[in-house]
Amino acid sequence: MLDPYQLTVHSLTLRQLASAEQLAEVTGQPVAEIEAGLEKAAADGAVVAARGNYMISPAGRALLDEAYPAAFTDIRASQEIADAMEAFETGVNKQVLALTTDWQTKEVGGDRVPNDHGDADYDAAIIDKLARVHEKTGKVLRPLAAADPLVDRFLDRIGGALTRAEGGETDYVSGVRVDSVHTVWFQMHEHLLRLTGRERPE
Repeated sequence: MLDPYQLTVHSLTLRQLASAEQLAEVTGQPVAEIEAGLEKAAADGAVVAARGNYMISPAGRALLDEAYPAAFTDIRASQEIADAMEAFETGVNKQVLALTTDWQTKEVGGDRVPNDHGDADYDAAIIDKLARVHEKTGKVLRPLAAADPLVDRFLDRIGGALTRAEGGETDYVSGVRVDSVHTVWFQMHEHLLRLTGRERPE
């Protein structure tokens, strides 16, 4: 697995401009540990500091490209994990993408128009479907979660976003300024691709 320094740099591939506190939310590392890692990474040229936030540099990406094969050798060699990823890509990931589209738009008279969220029943049905896909995703990704505890952290964060959406905070479905279902799902997908060495599907 990645060491704490590598994990800090890696977290900036999942949340591309972030503070130490925001990265701690992603990885679960102590903020002080992340701050130390970011300070070292900035000195190494692996990250760029920007007004209290950080972003990864080309040197940081090169560092990770070298680290991943050794850190994730067993994961990448596992047929069970390869099968789980295939099930994820062809099943639950497509379902979440489709439901996100359904959340953002709706069909009216045969045309897709922006969803004004004036139909509470329509929105509630989508949130319910997302919750069922989230439950299924936990089962699909079980082999990956067993190999890397960060996978369960992503699933827990998605569950937290769903709870807030069910409680009426609908920005937590696909909002970009909060840790919404869509935002955290994107981060999780990127993490899974880096774990397994796969490319993001077109």
